[in-house]
Amino acid sequence: MTDTATDVPITLAAAAKRYNAQVAASLEMEQAPRPSPTVATGDCATAWAMLDRGLAASPQIADALDKGGCLIIVEVPGLDWVRPVRETLKLYLSGPTEMDDAQFTTMMETLALGDDEETPLPEVPEEPVRPEWAWFSELGEKDRHWAPHDIDSMTTALGNGKGVIMLASRLDRMPASVRHAADHHLTLPTLDGAAMTVAAHVLTGHHPSITIDDRLCGYLNPDILRLSRRLGEDGDAWIRRLRSFASLASQAVPYDGPKLVDLHGMDDAKAWGLNLVHDLKEYLAGRLPWKEVDRGCLLVGPTGTGKTSFARILSGTAGLPLVTGSHSLWQAAGHLGLMLAAMRRTFEQARAQAPCILFIDEIDAFQDRQSLRSNQRDYSLQVVNALLEATDGTLARDGVVLLAAANGLSVDPALVRPGRLDRVIMVSLPDDQALAGILRQHLGPDHLPGVDLLPFVSGMTASGADAELWARDAKREARRAGRSLTPEDLLAHIPRPETVSPDLHFRVAVHEAGHAVAAAVELPGKVQIVKVHGDHAGVRFELGQFDTEADARAHIRILLAGRAAEELRLGAAGFGAGGPVNSDLARATSLAAAMLAGHGFGDQLLWLGNAVPENTHSLLSAHPTLAEQVGRMLAEEHERVLALLRPRLPAIDQAAAILVERGSMSGHELEELVAAMPISTEAAP
Repeated sequence: MTDTATDVPITLAAAAKRYNAQVAASLEMEQAPRPSPTVATGDCATAWAMLDRGLAASPQIADALDKGGCLIIVEVPGLDWVRPVRETLKLYLSGPTEMDDAQFTTMMETLALGDDEETPLPEVPEEPVRPEWAWFSELGEKDRHWAPHDIDSMTTALGNGKGVIMLASRLDRMPASVRHAADHHLTLPTLDGAAMTVAAHVLTGHHPSITIDDRLCGYLNPDILRLSRRLGEDGDAWIRRLRSFASLASQAVPYDGPKLVDLHGMDDAKAWGLNLVHDLKEYLAGRLPWKEVDRGCLLVGPTGTGKTSFARILSGTAGLPLVTGSHSLWQAAGHLGLMLAAMRRTFEQARAQAPCILFIDEIDAFQDRQSLRSNQRDYSLQVVNALLEATDGTLARDGVVLLAAANGLSVDPALVRPGRLDRVIMVSLPDDQALAGILRQHLGPDHLPGVDLLPFVSGMTASGADAELWARDAKREARRAGRSLTPEDLLAHIPRPETVSPDLHFRVAVHEAGHAVAAAVELPGKVQIVKVHGDHAGVRFELGQFDTEADARAHIRILLAGRAAEELRLGAAGFGAGGPVNSDLARATSLAAAMLAGHGFGDQLLWLGNAVPENTHSLLSAHPTLAEQVGRMLAEEHERVLALLRPRLPAIDQAAAILVERGSMSGHELEELVAAMPISTEAAP
């Protein structure tokens, strides 16, 4: 609105505040009821406060709303705000009739007369002619699809002198032609305590004496604001109810779980998390711009390694809300449209609660678009594209740290590009020391205090989830027996390795020693631990990016080294060198196929598809020439790794003996062994 006397733009809320002060002064009251606007619901009262602030900061748009005949885009904080903002803006545009000072004085003098004195109230000026508006808004469960007839309707309205108001939660869902043609663009601010104070005044006519913390305002949505109003309550009562709800929703109870500094294993993820927490504190203090904060990270590792727990511990350490979502959770909402709507709501919730941690579990359930099968391609393609759109770092999500978890790296490459999940951290099963620490954490300080738990788990191949189960079962056993936990209770619930024959145990040790020695030669300084636990075993080493063909071929040799060691020392390979999709041979085959089919390292510079373990078999079956090239590459690298290991058989023998005796050896210990062992020139038996 515009004050014609001074030509200074003022908003309806400012005019009402001035009127309110006059009434309060005349009647000698601390606070007088606010005469306008007439808003009956909390969501519309809050929308009024947001509109009032947005228009106060953009007086040229407030003036345009008075004049009409133009195209205005109103960007609201989220899809659920479209309806209350539209209703409130219509009320705003039909605003109250204002009295001048003379009319106000006459009215107050009339109210002061005795009951027997009859003096007519001053006439209220006629409502001025207000401009007409055509309304377009983004509504419904699915995205609003702007059709050509929408553009035609806008053109007709503007041609007839009407104005056009478009409401949307995201500008990128609007036609580019409309965005460029708009005369004005009003972005409504997010909620804070000051806005809620104004909303309480608008809703109840009472200026509240209490407020709500800015961070908690992110938990307020139009539904709770609408349901929170009670007849006859003042502004304090409304704010108090909202504050109670927001505190509960944000789990504002002080976090008393483990912190990042207490985390065992996951060293790389722990270091990243601690740096992030420090940067977030600097950002919240206003000393670090958001662009300097890590905004995306993907944790990759097998089930049970603590990826989900890490998200919870990270949010607790940072003191920020944790918003979660997953493919299965969103898919449970229903058909495609409902699933996409559920996904959008999660991201909108995160933006509303920023700063926060947004955690997407099982993100590898979103298939790589290059591997989609024809019968599900259209559905899955829309789902993956929607996820890519939501995670796009170019869209406004200041204050939202995106954290995701996957069991493998078979995700769409676009997800791990800069701006989305641009940092990838591998999470492995814990070593003995970390596993003992995790077990201690789940037992707590009151159970087996002072007992060294390392011997209980030495040589085990287990996850943090396994350790949690052992501790829970052991504590239950002691609790039901009505006594303190004993070491025997714990040992009874930690599975011991299955009994295997000495020959099989030795074969497994030789196999893993072959992997380990090859890794020590190919990737010096990268081996972390080697384990043999019955017939279950593995080598963990730090694997960087494959920058060249030589890097990928070196990894193929490491994968084939276990088989090669069995052939050199035992005369033939066993069944453990191949088999399921995660076996050494399967992984080597998939990597070779990916190099040749997707990266142009074959006989022809030709892209045949993105080979991943799940589709390698079908890809090779469909392209016999490709299968022939893959077989030739594997045979070449197999011969090379045989040549690499043959003179290093003494190191393999020594490493295998240590693994048989102790069950594990550290990467540093292995490196020293390989360096100290002379390279033999004798032919292998």
